Amino acid sequence: MLAGSIVQVRLERKALNAAVSPTCCSGREQRSKTAHAGSAISKLADNKTLLRKELRARRKRLPAAQHARLSARAAKFITQLAQFSCGRRIALTLSFDREADTAALISAARKRGVHLYSPVIIDKRQRRLRFYPLEQGTRRGTYGILVPRRKVRPVTPRWFDLIVVPLVGVDPKGRRLGMGGGYYDGAMAFRRQRKHWRGPRLVGFAFDCQRTASVYADSWDLKLDDLATESGLHHFRENTA
Repeated sequence: MLAGSIVQVRLERKALNAAVSPTCCSGREQRSKTAHAGSAISKLADNKTLLRKELRARRKRLPAAQHARLSARAAKFITQLAQFSCGRRIALTLSFDREADTAALISAARKRGVHLYSPVIIDKRQRRLRFYPLEQGTRRGTYGILVPRRKVRPVTPRWFDLIVVPLVGVDPKGRRLGMGGGYYDGAMAFRRQRKHWRGPRLVGFAFDCQRTASVYADSWDLKLDDLATESGLHHFRENTA
């Protein structure tokens, strides 16, 4: 079903490109093409929304005991990374909406002397994130997500050693499907502007059931360096697709 949808989306994208290119057609023809382009965009968004809904349902169906066990197993692979060591700066979220549980990561980081930070939405309208130290307790932030209680000394994402990234889905090339807000895509936009040094290592943290053949990726969607699941640490080749 996904393969058929992909072909359909590609055809719709071609139609969209043709619709917005300069032509000498009449006003009526141009309006017809513009309407078709709008329909193509709508269908693409619908496909992405449906995929997001299915992948969220998959992780929610995991029984509590299995969810905890698989989360701990995936976390173990991240703790084995060189960046997960004393004095390093690591950012991660406090799990939400049945995401893989970061509790084991937080516990291991504190035992090793890792400096932990967590993202906070500071501007919902502009979709802006800032990363603050994860210390002195937490509170409910935007969307009900737990965030650091005190917002002091934020760190720009490019200066982290490792960022553990939550996700809804991920494809074989490491293209991430998030919740749809675009917060991480915006915060990590600097990575698309650099060919060599790209800042922190980005590791997705999820379950194998969230891996998919396609996430209907857009040009601005975040690309991960690795993905940690219960089956191991999966590395992605550099790609420009």
